[in-house]
Amino acid sequence: MSLNIGLVARCLNTEHIRGMGKYVYELLSHSKNHPEMHWRLFGDDDRHGMVTPPGANLETDVFTFRGDRFRAWEQVGLPLRLRKLDIDLLHATEGALSLWQPKPTVVTLHDTLAWEERPDTLGARLYWDHTIPAALKKCAHVITISECSRTDILARWPWLEPKLTVIPHGIDEAYFTNEQSAMHAELARQIGSAPYAVYLGGPMKRKRPEWAMEVIAASRQKDLKLVICGFGAAARRTAMADLPPHLQGRVLFAEFLSDAELRALYRGAQAVLYPTLYEGFGFPALEAQAAGVPVIFSALGSLKELIGPLAMVVPPHDLDAWVSALERAGSLGEQRAPMVAAAAGWVRKFAWSESFASHLAVYRKVRG
Repeated sequence: MSLNIGLVARCLNTEHIRGMGKYVYELLSHSKNHPEMHWRLFGDDDRHGMVTPPGANLETDVFTFRGDRFRAWEQVGLPLRLRKLDIDLLHATEGALSLWQPKPTVVTLHDTLAWEERPDTLGARLYWDHTIPAALKKCAHVITISECSRTDILARWPWLEPKLTVIPHGIDEAYFTNEQSAMHAELARQIGSAPYAVYLGGPMKRKRPEWAMEVIAASRQKDLKLVICGFGAAARRTAMADLPPHLQGRVLFAEFLSDAELRALYRGAQAVLYPTLYEGFGFPALEAQAAGVPVIFSALGSLKELIGPLAMVVPPHDLDAWVSALERAGSLGEQRAPMVAAAAGWVRKFAWSESFASHLAVYRKVRG
């Protein structure tokens, strides 16, 4: 029986895809062996195309709708579009959904950060505290990505429990191949032969890039550099202009890296610094261990679920502990090989193939 799915895919309708886009891309990619599935991908930015995997049975539908700043595309334009289409269900992948649901709707609610960080304005209160909870009551099913997020969601809306499913993300199979991918050429030139640590997470306050810089500054390895990834062009310019003199030349801001370039960067690192205070999932904690690199983070939120053989868990605000862990990562010696082997086995339990199969089960249940 055919399965026609509408997919909110604005995270693919962009110049560069990030974590949420990676999730949607992998769902589409793993559907290639299911010819009964057909996707219709919805986007709202006609300046960009849609980044899609080859071989997936899909079509794209990028359209604008007046009043976008008032969520009109999501709340009015998309439902109007759906009403005219022959699809079985809509999957709203980005944590927000329409109150008007002309088709059965599945939503992925990644975490509850939007409610914790929302501005204290009338519009934000109406949207996040009233519109979205009302839409959640109407939707057919809710997917979340970690047990931590499930706990946070049910603390706010316990009535969601009967229709809430945890489906963790996966790890790219390319981490387990013998690929010889090259590092980004300009970044490799800037690093030279120096040891380096990696920070991946963007400039948001809760991700704490400044803490990663403090750790590097406090390290006794004065030749150790820090490569910061995830900043957009404007954020990079601002951060470089604000960089204190004692970190100039030691902190490098990477341009956008392809997946292969990021894997190469990980594999050459002494460690990955991941000082975030909250994540619904936390790709870097998983990717670093898949790449065979120690990753230093605190057991907060969903990261408690990602403590594997190469995780070094430290208190979030103990600078000495972070510095010690970073230096320990650089002196593992013969201990490192068995840790890397154990991590490679452990991380495989996070498989996109299993994530896709669980999504497919939800879709079939909703379609009936």
